[in-house]
Order: sequence, then C-alpha cells, then structure tokens
Amino acid sequence: MKRALPRLVAPFSLLLPALFLALLVPAPAASQADGDPVTLGTYRVLHSDLLEEDRLLQVHVPRGYEAGSLSYPVVYVFYSDWVEGYFAQLVNDLDLLSEDRMPPAILVGVPNVQRYRDLLPWPRSGTHTGEGHAEVFLRFVREELVPWVDAQYRTKPYRVMVGPQAAGVFGVYTLLEAPGTFQAFILNDPCMVDQPGRSLCRDLVYFSSTPAAQGTFFAVSDAAGEKNARDTGRLEELRVGLMTGAGEGFRWRMDLDPSWPFFLAPVQARPALLELFADYPFPSPGEARGLPQIQAHYDSVSASHGFTVEPPDLVLTLAANGLMERGEHPAALQVFTRLTELYPESLNGPWGLANLHRAMGDTAAAIRYYEECVRRDPNLTPAREWLSRLRGGG
Repeated sequence: MKRALPRLVAPFSLLLPALFLALLVPAPAASQADGDPVTLGTYRVLHSDLLEEDRLLQVHVPRGYEAGSLSYPVVYVFYSDWVEGYFAQLVNDLDLLSEDRMPPAILVGVPNVQRYRDLLPWPRSGTHTGEGHAEVFLRFVREELVPWVDAQYRTKPYRVMVGPQAAGVFGVYTLLEAPGTFQAFILNDPCMVDQPGRSLCRDLVYFSSTPAAQGTFFAVSDAAGEKNARDTGRLEELRVGLMTGAGEGFRWRMDLDPSWPFFLAPVQARPALLELFADYPFPSPGEARGLPQIQAHYDSVSASHGFTVEPPDLVLTLAANGLMERGEHPAALQVFTRLTELYPESLNGPWGLANLHRAMGDTAAAIRYYEECVRRDPNLTPAREWLSRLRGGG
C-alpha cells in the first residue's frame, strides 16, 4: 500500500535560507498568506511486508526538483519523528550547504515505531523483550525502503545515513553486515550497547582495514561532559583503534564535545558533511577561465565520490558574471547556456543571458530574455525597466 499524506508541517516557524541570486535579482513574490504553515517536506507511507506494518516517511527534495530533471544523492535520517530537531536540522543543513559546498540531496526521514526492536542487534541488558531485531530492520532498509525511494524519486547511487541515538548502533551494524548500503555514516555513539563478547566497535576497527571498507566515510559525535554522565571509554578505544588500524581508503572523524550542556548528544551533521565533500567547492568561481575548467573540477569530484556531480547554479552564475565583466562574452555565453540546461527553473539563467546579449549589442535577444524574466517574476522591476529602455531605443 502506498499513499501520500499532506505536506509535512513543522510546529514552529523555521527560517530556511533563500536562494542567493548572484546578480541580486529579487526572488519571486511569495504566494503564502498570513497564518499559512511552514512546510519542510512531504509525508509518505510505505507498507513493509517484512515488518508487517505501514512505515511513515518524511521526504524533503532540493529546491527546483519539480521543475528540473537532475537526480540526487539521498540522505537518510533516523529518529525523524523529532521533526523540530533532527529532521529540521538536516533540512537546514542541506539547504545551506547545497549552494556551493556539497551536492544537493534528497532527505528521507525514517521515524521510529519500536526503536530498540529495529535499531539494536541485541537487547540492551539481555532482559528487554522485543528488542534486538536489527537484522529484520536492515532487510527492510535494503529490500524495501531504498528500492522504494529509488523508484519514487530521481536518485543517484550515493547514500548517507544520519543516525542519532540508537540509530548510531544500527549504523555500525549496517556497515558491518551490509557494506555498500550507505557510502557515508554520520552517527551518535555507536558503542552504547557493546557487550564484552559482542562488540560492534571492536569489529569496526578490524573492518576498517579490509577492502570492503574502502571508500567509506564514517563520522561519530557524542557529548563527553560530566553533566551527561556518559561512558566515553569505548569511544576513546574506538578512536585509538581507528588511528592505528584503519586503512587509507576508510575516512573517519570523531567529535566528542566536553562542554555540551543538554541531555541529548548532538549529531554533528554539518561539519561531517563539509568534510565528506571537502573537494566539492570550486575555488574563486568569479575568476574561472571558462566552462571546461569548471567541468573538469566537478568531473574530478564525480570520480572521487562515485556518482556524477553537476556544477551548482551559484558557481556557474558567478563564473559567467566574471567572464562577462572581463569582456569574455563567448565564454560567458557558454557558461550561461550550461546553467539554463542544468537549472531551467533558475532565474539566474535568463537574467544573465539578457544582460549578456545587451552587452553584446543583440537587442532582440536581450528583449526576449528580459521578457522571460518578467514572465517568471512580474515584480522584477529591473527587467521591466530594461524592456522599456530597449523597446524605446534608449
């Protein structure tokens, strides 16, 4: 059974970053009215035959998804039933970083139903009934959840798992039992239910040196302060083990915050994503020499991560602007043309082409693109003013 539910509404007014238009073009007038809710995504329902239950999901797609044809990597965040925290945090992080720091990504939230049944490979103390069935939940993720998302949305073959709380344990279990399900992990303490004879974290140290671990990114964060009264000894043991035993192709980081004052430990998604895609930003886009240089950079990023990475709208806009300002009009035209191919919904394309053709003396083409700008945004005063001047011979 598959059915859509209404748009996912956050119970608070979350301000998300607006699209930065490099030429300072005003964004289209908002269609929302006073009292309308702030939406962060869409509820979807997936029926699981393996779990014998309906699973509610939350999906947030990148800006421009509906109007475009690009595909995207997928970030899965567990414990997303805490919408105000984990899900909203990831919406904000992905929206902010996808301007030019990481590839835009689809976000899929996986709320809990019975968290310790699904996320732990064994009961916490051996006496909790119904706990410790992560093997079934892993089959659900691999055989039902991921294929369903890939069928419903335009996805790339790259997946990131964000695992707060007990999902941190499930993350390590998944990496050990089914390498390749996710290519990157951003987790809370994955050692919290380690047992003397069954240690996921000790197994992880060994695994990190094997060929199956190559290409994996693994990040752990936790609170280490006295107020949290958490045992970080096993995490320190994991850190030392990875420092001495991890293979070169296994990238990892660990953030233990001794000053964290709150009960729930943080999931340091933003710094982890920045490190995961450290090679993504294009240096000084305004000084780019042309489209071949830009494309070569993102081809290199594609090769390092194993999926096709497109140049972002912002980088193409800044690069084309710089070329236009330096009088390199053919190169600017090539970049603006690529921008409109990749991001047909972006106002940066027609606005840049209008200005470029005006600078090149092609009044008819400039008018055509300014008209397109006004069609998309009737309140775009600069475009209207240029239309008036060009039509009147000014």
